[in-house]
Amino acid sequence: MDNPLLQSSHVPVDYSAITLENMGAAFAHVLLAHERGIDSIIRDQQAMPTWDDMVLAVDGLDAQLLSVLYAASPLVGRDDDWASAIIEFYGRVTARFDQKFANSALQALYERLANSDIGKQLDARKRATLRWHLDKFTASGAMLDAAAKARLAELQLHIGTAREAFRANINRPGLSITDETELSGIPQRVRDEWADRAREAGASGWLIACESVATDDALRYAGNRQLRERVYRAYHSRGVSDEPGQDNRSHLLQLATWLDEKARLLGFANHLEQSLMVKSAGAAAQVRGFLHNLAEHVRPAMLQWRAEIERQAAAKGLVPLQPWDIAYLQASPSAVLSTEGLREYFPLNAVVTALRQLAQQLLGVVLQPRPLATWNDSVQPFEVWQDNAFIGFLYLDAVQHAGKQPDSVFTTYIRNRRVDAEGVYQAASVVVFSDVPQALPGSQPLLDHLSLRKLFHEFGHALHHLLVRTTNHVMSNVTELGTDGVELVGKLFERWVWDADYLVAISSHQVDGSPLDRARVDECLDHLRQQGVEEIARDLSLALFDLDLHATPNDGRTLEQRLKEARERCGYWPLTDFERPAHAFDHLVNGYDAGFYAYLWSDVHAFDLFTRFEAAGLLDRATGRELQEALFAPGASRPLREGIETFLGREASHTPYLRWHGLA
Repeated sequence: MDNPLLQSSHVPVDYSAITLENMGAAFAHVLLAHERGIDSIIRDQQAMPTWDDMVLAVDGLDAQLLSVLYAASPLVGRDDDWASAIIEFYGRVTARFDQKFANSALQALYERLANSDIGKQLDARKRATLRWHLDKFTASGAMLDAAAKARLAELQLHIGTAREAFRANINRPGLSITDETELSGIPQRVRDEWADRAREAGASGWLIACESVATDDALRYAGNRQLRERVYRAYHSRGVSDEPGQDNRSHLLQLATWLDEKARLLGFANHLEQSLMVKSAGAAAQVRGFLHNLAEHVRPAMLQWRAEIERQAAAKGLVPLQPWDIAYLQASPSAVLSTEGLREYFPLNAVVTALRQLAQQLLGVVLQPRPLATWNDSVQPFEVWQDNAFIGFLYLDAVQHAGKQPDSVFTTYIRNRRVDAEGVYQAASVVVFSDVPQALPGSQPLLDHLSLRKLFHEFGHALHHLLVRTTNHVMSNVTELGTDGVELVGKLFERWVWDADYLVAISSHQVDGSPLDRARVDECLDHLRQQGVEEIARDLSLALFDLDLHATPNDGRTLEQRLKEARERCGYWPLTDFERPAHAFDHLVNGYDAGFYAYLWSDVHAFDLFTRFEAAGLLDRATGRELQEALFAPGASRPLREGIETFLGREASHTPYLRWHGLA
């Protein structure tokens, strides 16, 4: 077919040729092909299900359906018609997989193959694939009776609707500023960005978008305390409303209740137990123990840090201390100069060069720029090669642009590496999204340290996906390691930009290409590291809240009670009367429900993994090769803990993380 979304994995998607019409045709084609294909496999495999004609055939149908969805997903911002078409298709794909995994006839075929003499003689990765399918069928209700399946379908519909409503309620208009005197202390670079946002919205003056980057800039730099308060209240009132349908309290509580009912219907004690079954950190007791142990280390340091901030507030007359004062107090004039000036040395092109060099020196991966069609002129496409073999495509969508959602920092896995039933290799394809601000006139897009961390993090996800060496769609799907297993590699690659020598080596001033001064880098990193305890306490309080809500959603406690208990355990700031962080906690509707702990768990383990590179050299090829063999190549075919211990040569340790943050 000549449809640009239905080509071979070795043919890059021709985004310039995609129209609403041919995109819709591709959606219809793959949905019908998947439904008819599954029916045909069930009918034809009744005599004796086989690996090639059943498992790989289903594998190919799944891969085609998902590749069309994920290849089209960057186009969601074109306009409302495109967004509606893609969102509707996403819902139909989700429903199609729900139907597939609830199909008891298909489940019976997989079970017959797994229990047959042939199935028992398959290699370890093929047996792991069959086990994954059987677990998935069970967790999807294939073994339920008709009435229970009907209730499960109702719950799935309710859950999806509640998640969409929660997301919609978070959106808030920005804060419009027309008097420049209110912008005292705001760097010119930030003012220019806000002015651009106002012009895009058809307004004059400056627009402080109700988004994380703009909010953080305002709270860090604004000398006007009233402006900081207005920005803080706007951002922390997202999802809060007097109208029940627009207030996320009810949606979140109802969602937790439905998830709990769904888990119990499927034979689990609660949603937390079900969620952890497909993650890497262990059972609920292990995860809870990990978080509580971390809280014991964090609480004393956080209380000490709070006391110091309160002392600074008193010295500056900011009494009583308010939450919109905290970031401002941390941003001393010298620290602002250091962090703002840092970005001048990290223009996007230089950073992309550094990423390419890191991939090549550490892992032997060559990223070859190619003039491929993309969805925006700022997107950078690459062919990916290793050992002179083509392994896939990588698209780098690093800069904010029209049609791109704010705070878009994530990685989309368009195609997984696999070998089909005919023995033909199917290449991987991946998109890295980040939110680097657009370039100001006469400049390039510039990255501060947070932007560097985001981009290196997502680049780690991309390399993980590209360097899997399993041969079927399921085992090559790194998301099957769970949110904690996926985040581990992203967190690991962040560690490079915390190394002062590495930052100096990749720095290149946007004007003359000169490198950063090492003393200046040390000063900046030291300042940023001092903020680490508060960041840990914030994430830890949310992780504890998440675990609590999804373990016992019906015990009568309110969201505020749960948050208060979580914050007290790790010493985080008490909530003010208007703060409702759970109302905008969008991770709970974006796949991290009962899994937000993943960021902390993966960070702790990433520090430990990075000790190998600190000892051997940050660009040591032999250590990079071991990393790929131990952690990347197996994909989802073996537990992540085994890969961690293989790479370290010992059990994992929390000590490097605690020591670095001064918590040991």
